[in-house]
Amino acid sequence: MKKLKLGWVGSGFVGQVAHLANYVQLPEVEIVGLAELRPKLGRDVCQKYNIKAQYDDHISLIENCELDAVVAIVRREHTASIAMDILERGLPVFTEKPMAPTLEQGQKLVAVAAKKSVAYVTGFMRRHDQGVQLAKKTLDDVLVSGELGKVLFFRSYCFGGGDYCSIDGDIKTEEPAPRHRLAPIAPGWLPKELEKEYERFLNVFVHDINLIRYLIGCTPSVEYVDYRGASGSVILDCIKCPGVFEFAHLDTNKYWEEGIEVIFEKGRIRIELPPAFLKNQSAIVGIILEKSDGTIEHKNLQAGWSWAFQRQADKFVDSVLSGSINSASGEHSLDDMRVIESIWKKIVSTKG
Repeated sequence: MKKLKLGWVGSGFVGQVAHLANYVQLPEVEIVGLAELRPKLGRDVCQKYNIKAQYDDHISLIENCELDAVVAIVRREHTASIAMDILERGLPVFTEKPMAPTLEQGQKLVAVAAKKSVAYVTGFMRRHDQGVQLAKKTLDDVLVSGELGKVLFFRSYCFGGGDYCSIDGDIKTEEPAPRHRLAPIAPGWLPKELEKEYERFLNVFVHDINLIRYLIGCTPSVEYVDYRGASGSVILDCIKCPGVFEFAHLDTNKYWEEGIEVIFEKGRIRIELPPAFLKNQSAIVGIILEKSDGTIEHKNLQAGWSWAFQRQADKFVDSVLSGSINSASGEHSLDDMRVIESIWKKIVSTKG
């Protein structure tokens, strides 16, 4: 079997433990080259994962290495610029979320991917969680059957501290992480003093906006925002029902609560998400429904032991090899960026 020749850009903590460690286990993949700005880190990672070619930067990698696709896991302020360089050379690419700091940058990336007819996939690993996929099927089934009646409301929430769950296995060096800026980190209309807050909100909570769109099946409009810096709530409206997104940045690495529940006339479906770096733990799906005899039934659906990051890697490789459509494409994520920017336009208007 011919292996997919994969180029790799970036080998920081997340790149190693959440992505590289999973891709090297795929039998249909050969990682043929690594680009890393930190020379010693690059050498050590290449040695550990038996990557034969090391490059000083992503341009050297894509110009000098024979590649079928590229995975670029770099700091979020660098993601869009590096993805653009890769797409312009006609190579499929996977990057972490968010796809870009602004909707405008995201639109340019999607346009180039379409022009070059290559896969452009973003890292919404929640969509590949077995429990989330089970929840999606369950929601779609009850909407068709009418078993729970009409959908009335949804509530999405993320109260996050740290989600690394003491995961280890990454190589560290004393070299400083690259922090140079390649492009703006926020829209031009956003006041400078809010840029860092916007960046943090986008990086953490774009997952939840993406999941709302995936599970509810529509892109919500933003009706109202109560923003307190470290916490707040967003009133949303979908065609099917209204809803709310509640959030808080917690100052702890011991607690993470994230999920979504959909309220029906005769019950509810709730999805409880594990911390992203908790290995082999999928989302738990709970159902509460009123039966025909008037009794209340509680059911928990467990999808099994799997890690969304591993399933995400499998799906990207399959998308490149088979040409199949990936549910986490860059094009799909443009609607996430539209919602995020709508939220922050409301925040700016209230502060003004």
